Parts: sequence; structure tokens; C-alpha cells
Amino acid sequence: MKAYEYYADVLSDGHLSIPENLKDKLKPDSKVRIMLLLDDENSVWNKFTVSQFMNGYSEKDAIYDSL
Repeated sequence: MKAYEYYADVLSDGHLSIPENLKDKLKPDSKVRIMLLLDDENSVWNKFTVSQFMNGYSEKDAIYDSL
């Protein structure tokens, strides 16, 4: 099995777009496996929180890492 990763657009009819460079690899009767990974608000918020916390980290705080 070969895997290709790309970002797709959801078209107005609900179908997903396929990049031109992959279209020639698909036959009309091809079966493909799809995995959807959606960023939800909590995921985005968690990433932001971690990044802001780490921005406040100082080398002086390293002393607490060994407790």
C-alpha cells in the first residue's frame, strides 16, 4: 500500500478535491482509504496554551526540573 498526504478542499457538492499529480494514479473504479484529521477548537487552544507557557520558561526555572 502506498500513502500520500495532502490538504484537500471540501467542494460545494461535499466531495474532496484531489491534486492533479495524484489523479493519474487513480483508476475510475479505485478503492482508497481516507483518514480525516480535523483540528478542533480545543486542539488549537491547547497548542496555543502550551506555546504561551513555554514562552515564559526561563533557564533559571531549570532548577525545578530536577525536584
